[in-house]
Amino acid sequence: MSSSGRTRAAGGALLCALALAQAPSAQASTDPPAVTVAGHGGAPTYVLVSGMMGGVAGYRRLEGELLARGARVVVVDPYALSLDSAAVTFADLARRVDQALVRLGVDSAHVVGHAHGGGVALRLAALAPARVAALTLLDVGALPQNRTKVFSGAIRLVPLIARMPGGRRFVRAQILRGVRQNAGRHGWLDTATQRAYTEPVLRRIGRVVAMAGRLAETRESERLEQVVARVRAPVTVILGEVPHPSGPDSAEFAVLAPLGARLRIVRLAGVGHFPHEEAPADVARYLATAPAARGAALPARPGPR
Repeated sequence: MSSSGRTRAAGGALLCALALAQAPSAQASTDPPAVTVAGHGGAPTYVLVSGMMGGVAGYRRLEGELLARGARVVVVDPYALSLDSAAVTFADLARRVDQALVRLGVDSAHVVGHAHGGGVALRLAALAPARVAALTLLDVGALPQNRTKVFSGAIRLVPLIARMPGGRRFVRAQILRGVRQNAGRHGWLDTATQRAYTEPVLRRIGRVVAMAGRLAETRESERLEQVVARVRAPVTVILGEVPHPSGPDSAEFAVLAPLGARLRIVRLAGVGHFPHEEAPADVARYLATAPAARGAALPARPGPR
């Protein structure tokens, strides 16, 4: 297993695995949606792809910053789109995101992916290069597989834990503990945000266990180097400078090296694993400065820490 998988696991097995439970159920209209659209057609379009943590709600702050700049914002939770699917590789999830964008008439956008959502966004850029004018990865490099050590046999105990006296409170505390461990700033984690990150989890424990099992068995059909070779968009990686367990490792950046001058790596001081939550205004400014594909090349920046 790669050191990337180990560092992500270090953030807490319960944190990432249970986050998948935020995906909506077809039977529960009160659950968060898998896709949201805000802003006006004709405006610059940003597609925000969530990872395993936060879902659509996790992009609320960044969405607000972009809308204030006059953008159109599409937020996609690929794990919600794929919750009951047997096919859950990064490539599978990217195809479903692409299909959603086709239905929305999105033919050119700046695509942003956080954590494992970055793995989906990278495949989307390779799958539909004309649709991805620019790509930004938030606290992630190039992930080889849509799975980590968190999806182990231990996750099968989660439904039992949740049914025990005090079990739901324990699960909720574990999720928030993992978020705090990986965040450089905590002011954004207010009561409403805590509920958005945890309450959907507690309603979806059974289905997340099933999806976790499928994710544990995923194998990408295409080598990561081949994926990167098909990416035509300029790529920006925004990292949090505060050390945190879920931070990417050097292997995730080595595979991006062939992008050359199209790769930009920047760091945000005082920020951890959630740049879009901890410093949304800063992230929005970086998104605004990224050139589109076939435009000016991005300047090279120093490599990751």
